[in-house]
Amino acid sequence: MGPVRRRRRRKKPADDLSLGNDGVLPVEILYEVLLRLPANATCRLRLVCRSWRSLTSDPVFTQAHSSRHPLLAGVSDHEVRVVDLLSGDTVRRMAPAERPRYGMNSQLDVVCVSAMSTHERSSLLNPATGEVITTFLPGSRERGEEIMSPFLLGHIPSTGELKVFYSHMRSDRDGFLVQTCYVATLIGSGGSRRWRATPRPPVLISSWPQDSVVIAGVAYILSSLQYSQRDLHTDLEPDAMAVYNLAKEEWKPAPLRGPLSSRLDAAADEKKLVYHEHRDDVRLAVMDGCLVTVHHNRCQDCLMDLWFLVDMDIDKGLWTKRYSVQCAGPCEMYASTSSSSYPLLVLDDGRIATWEERTGVVRVYDPRTSKWDDIATLENYFSVNIYRGNLLCPGLQS
Repeated sequence: MGPVRRRRRRKKPADDLSLGNDGVLPVEILYEVLLRLPANATCRLRLVCRSWRSLTSDPVFTQAHSSRHPLLAGVSDHEVRVVDLLSGDTVRRMAPAERPRYGMNSQLDVVCVSAMSTHERSSLLNPATGEVITTFLPGSRERGEEIMSPFLLGHIPSTGELKVFYSHMRSDRDGFLVQTCYVATLIGSGGSRRWRATPRPPVLISSWPQDSVVIAGVAYILSSLQYSQRDLHTDLEPDAMAVYNLAKEEWKPAPLRGPLSSRLDAAADEKKLVYHEHRDDVRLAVMDGCLVTVHHNRCQDCLMDLWFLVDMDIDKGLWTKRYSVQCAGPCEMYASTSSSSYPLLVLDDGRIATWEERTGVVRVYDPRTSKWDDIATLENYFSVNIYRGNLLCPGLQS
């Protein structure tokens, strides 16, 4: 009679976690400890054992981790960095193909970085995998046409395509500003990256990075600060924005009216907003998945009013003011919105995270107490966005 073999008891996940932790910590406590660590440390701890790797790769854990550790993508020292918003710690670094210019934006888990020159390659990066997905050049690189916007990246939900858009502006022989626009598909449609000229927008659009956003494949771009009184649309409203459908590659015929001018329509005793007096007080942002007009209201106790487009039917243009944020310092500190607070994210506890461009400080504002707290200092960053990818689980959105 041969030796008796004992059948091994199949371990449960809890048994694996306990053994991987030598039984020192209960699974629930281990879970909470790992949630508190930044993404780069959590990734390294996956090497401890298979059970820790399984736990930190689980979508439930990675989503919970992302909610506790919102991330910024920013450009500093000629590299792209992913930063833990609440601590300021750098958790990922990447080098684009060429030196970044002044623009960077992100969609899903991908970051698009514009190069310094029209003759240098721009980059599409995936910080979660560390991959440079592709590089590309603009479609037009003639002299006199180098007043370019940053590349604006957009995701088309219905097709999964990633498209990139840009515009450039020049003066014609009569001194009028002429703007042309191009779009290309970087991912999808067989991978073709051919640039396609697209019709001119209904108004001259801005080339400033914080004057444009993309939501669900639709780009919203404020009118240009280089607007000339000699050009058409001399009655243009300061918060008007052109709307470009990236899927159809066409403009909405008329600009979308912003909340300020829409609101004044209902008040007969208020005068019309003057473009050149108020245009510099307006920026665009994306918060809670909504289009947000950021109005630095210097006339009323230096407030930053956040107007949300509550109905994405742009023909209706229904706006509501959800927040009125008291500026952190005296109004004279903010001579223009290029040096003002810029909203980034509404945190889970209701506080609003902002980026202070002039000082490089990340601040949070508590609407319940009207108080500010500085949470991180990011020196020498010239462009920042919320990064919605997931470093622990590539392809998973935060």
